[in-house]
Amino acid sequence: MTAMDAIEALVQAELRRPVEPAAATLAEAARAAVGGAVVVLYYGSCLRDGLSTEAVADLYILVADYRRSSRTRLGGLANRALPPNVVYLEAATASGRIRAKAAIVALDQFEAACGKDHFHSYFWARFAQPAALIWTADDATRRRTGRAIADAIRTFASETSARPLAAHDGASAAFWIGGFQKTYASELRAEGPGRAETLYRADQARYDAIYALLAAENLRPAGSPGRWRLRQALGKVLSVLRLAKAIFTFEGGLDYILWKIERHTGVRLEARPWQRRWPLLAAPGLAFKAWRKGGFR
Repeated sequence: MTAMDAIEALVQAELRRPVEPAAATLAEAARAAVGGAVVVLYYGSCLRDGLSTEAVADLYILVADYRRSSRTRLGGLANRALPPNVVYLEAATASGRIRAKAAIVALDQFEAACGKDHFHSYFWARFAQPAALIWTADDATRRRTGRAIADAIRTFASETSARPLAAHDGASAAFWIGGFQKTYASELRAEGPGRAETLYRADQARYDAIYALLAAENLRPAGSPGRWRLRQALGKVLSVLRLAKAIFTFEGGLDYILWKIERHTGVRLEARPWQRRWPLLAAPGLAFKAWRKGGFR
């Protein structure tokens, strides 16, 4: 068995980890909201710390194609051009109402975006981190997903390393923390300087085990400073474009914003059906109403 075979085996086992019942409820809501789903992945802080009514879980919905996953043809085309589109989900549980942001991407694009030929780190940086597969259409799709995530780890290692990986004390921590810092700098993300170390420490045994396997692999380091300067410049542009696209494609985004206002200020607003349908037209009036009630003070 090669080092990469061992990493893939580790990922396949990790994807099968049990998740709390509330996460499975969110997966059901995701499948109901998005047509053509073949995989629902769960990752991020809620996977590490547990779901709560005060948090928003991070899901990825992998779809067979974009024809059924978007309510409009334009939305599907936008997703193909610059994935992912995002939907906001809510689900009722015995412990209260839980929420998620679910990113939608076609399985074939996900595989390509995790691979060594994909320049920007948006996908392979996220999925070098732990993930759980809550639901899948079949075992073949599960295996494809696991292979893609193993590719993401290998791409992360190659692209964030400027020299061959060494096996010595502290090498794993320096590799992962430094790599996450580089990828954060390639997006418009409000992450503090200690965030990369927090990620590593939360799953240190897992990261160290993968690092040991990567160090045994004959990787070709590609993380030159010039390459990262270009990646960071491109990443800022892509982040702005994704934000602009979200204005038109973030389904349920208005409900998400209203929930955030209520969570942080206690001001509760209800959106009417027409406001959900035309959020750009509704936003000024809702913002004024929130301000009148103290939502922006």
